Amino acid sequence: MRNPWLDIPLADYEGHMAMPGIEQAQLLADIFSGALDEYSPHSVAILGCAGGNGFERISSAIQRVVGIDINHHFIAAAEARFGGRFKHLELIAGDIQNPEVSFAPVDLIFAGLIFEYVNVAAVIAKTPAMLTAAGKLVTVLQLPLDSDQQVSPSPFARVQTLGKIIRLVPPSLLQEAAESAGYAQLTSREVASRGGKRFQVQVFSK
Repeated sequence: MRNPWLDIPLADYEGHMAMPGIEQAQLLADIFSGALDEYSPHSVAILGCAGGNGFERISSAIQRVVGIDINHHFIAAAEARFGGRFKHLELIAGDIQNPEVSFAPVDLIFAGLIFEYVNVAAVIAKTPAMLTAAGKLVTVLQLPLDSDQQVSPSPFARVQTLGKIIRLVPPSLLQEAAESAGYAQLTSREVASRGGKRFQVQVFSK
């Protein structure tokens, strides 16, 4: 089956994520910004960067920014928006599950709402090689809703197709996979969007 992420227009995705009552783009950017403030990395990577959500929160003092997304249209938009902002911007159009998709180590990897769409163990196992010795992996997982519909209803029909492939990941399972890959969990906390969805933010170090 063709991955639905490949056929979602960026305007639809960003419209959905920013809708009143959903507002997940703002939430992810806030979590990312908080991690930047707390850990002061010199280099960062964002898995599933879309059109550059959160890039506006990155200080120009950060030496290197890496963004990966499976949708090459999203990557092209990120390049158009932020191509001249950073000293070194590396944008990769590809599936993070692909063994050939990787990058040189960074100080912080941010993976917000990514593990719901990938093989958790396989992706987690890749990330230590892409982190510096003192690097941090910051993850955001969606927690279950009371209803069976895990993708928030919106007018954007293409986004609704993600309901066919989304698989919620228990935070305990992610922690177990991370520890198997050589990580230790530093923190774990629950946050909520203005729309009422709940998320788990976990931070791991090697």
